[in-house]
Amino acid sequence: MGVVSILTHSFTDGYNRKFGRVFGGGLERYILDLCSVIRGLGHIPEVHQLSYFESFQTRTEQIDVFGYSYDMDNVPEAFDRMAAAARGPVIYASCLWQPITYKPGSLGICHGINWDRPGLPLETKQQVAEHIQLALDGLVRIVSVDSHFQTFCRAACTYTDPRQVVLIPNAVDTSYFTPAPPTRTFEQEQEDEWLVAWKNDLASYEENAGAVISGVQAVKGQGGTSCVGANSGKANGDGGGDTDSDQEPEGKETVDLHLQLSKLEEVGADGETYKFAHNHRYSKDWATDILAEADAEHQVNGPIQGQVEKKTVEARVTSPRPIRIIYPRRISMERGIIPMMLAADKLLGAFPDLEIEFAGELVEGSTVGRVFRYWHRTHPHAERINQRTYDFRDIREAYHQADIAVIPTVFSEGTSYACLEAMSCGLPVIASNVGGLNDLIQDGFNGLLVPPDEQELTAALVRLVQDRAERERLGIYARETALSYDLARWRSRWSTVLESFLAETGLKEGIRG
Repeated sequence: MGVVSILTHSFTDGYNRKFGRVFGGGLERYILDLCSVIRGLGHIPEVHQLSYFESFQTRTEQIDVFGYSYDMDNVPEAFDRMAAAARGPVIYASCLWQPITYKPGSLGICHGINWDRPGLPLETKQQVAEHIQLALDGLVRIVSVDSHFQTFCRAACTYTDPRQVVLIPNAVDTSYFTPAPPTRTFEQEQEDEWLVAWKNDLASYEENAGAVISGVQAVKGQGGTSCVGANSGKANGDGGGDTDSDQEPEGKETVDLHLQLSKLEEVGADGETYKFAHNHRYSKDWATDILAEADAEHQVNGPIQGQVEKKTVEARVTSPRPIRIIYPRRISMERGIIPMMLAADKLLGAFPDLEIEFAGELVEGSTVGRVFRYWHRTHPHAERINQRTYDFRDIREAYHQADIAVIPTVFSEGTSYACLEAMSCGLPVIASNVGGLNDLIQDGFNGLLVPPDEQELTAALVRLVQDRAERERLGIYARETALSYDLARWRSRWSTVLESFLAETGLKEGIRG
């Protein structure tokens, strides 16, 4: 029985000085599962990580963890100290984009590209390519969690062995993350009518993949056209994809979403009048402004224009519980928290029976963390906004209470655990077309893919909030897709890689104590 050393930038919560708990992110989940595979092979895993505070040593989840204080401008030096202290063969589980001097004979893992921001300087991207080349030259093998990194290596770097970069996508325990038991949300007669209508819609959709089940149509407004709802991205007859709807007229400084969700009257068959007023026009510099002045007055002004179909309103009036959207991500810039907050502003004002849950880690005291707390505290619909941090083991309940999952990543994404979990639970997913999310979602089949843009995200959310049939259909195929990413398959593939790697290092059962 020997020791296998994993070197990474994060495992236990070095962000909030809670060193005894595993941080609730995808990287940390991955390392926890990898440690389980290592133990299954008869070896002892240990983790060496960076600490944003003092150095530490702890033991959690039956794993010895060593934290290293470091200079943020010299990450490679910290990894040098980790490698020197490692008690066994080394696996570099992050930071391959840094100019690390790798311990000979080591293994590497790329958890997703984080240099895929369009505005990142070309010089920086060229330096990253050089650093990845160092990793290819210095590591015996690199495991990639998505095809994005594998393609990058082939396009920007050189290596002779095509097996050096191994694609093992992230996985989900499909036996645990299962769809929620069905619940009745209508009276029996209405439920039966809805089911018949849904089956007819589904049959029609399968006959004509380009058909629109329902949704908000593109509408004209001052400043141009905004393609909102089921027709978004299909104006050119190509069946989906990016559109020009997010391009602004020259000199225009505001982003307008024309969803006429105001002044909708006399929709009830019972003579009741329902009216949707609100929402907002936002400056494109909103995120910058609030980051710079988080304690300033939270201002919401300007109309959102659009239309809601009569049948949608009637369904919502009948339903005994709100529609719930879940954002199961860390509250951070790269995970798309700003576009999600902007979309939430519009949706919460437009749909009074809508709730949004932010189910992810938040780094208290960080700029983004303070902004989110301020936004939530001062929001006019704060009572319909929830924020909670879940353990890996109880996040399933959050998915079971949700109707739609949103993965609005702006940059730096592998094959998202949150996306896989939501899909495995049978939820329709709206994801940005960033990184490994393109490996998981086929737009219009098992979810919706949108550019990392607030307007496109809001339009997709409106589409699914209004269309239960579409939600059901996408959720069914999402679950089917998730089955091919089952955790058992991931464990088997990693076991094969580790057995080969450890045999090459001479670490076999009983050789080292």
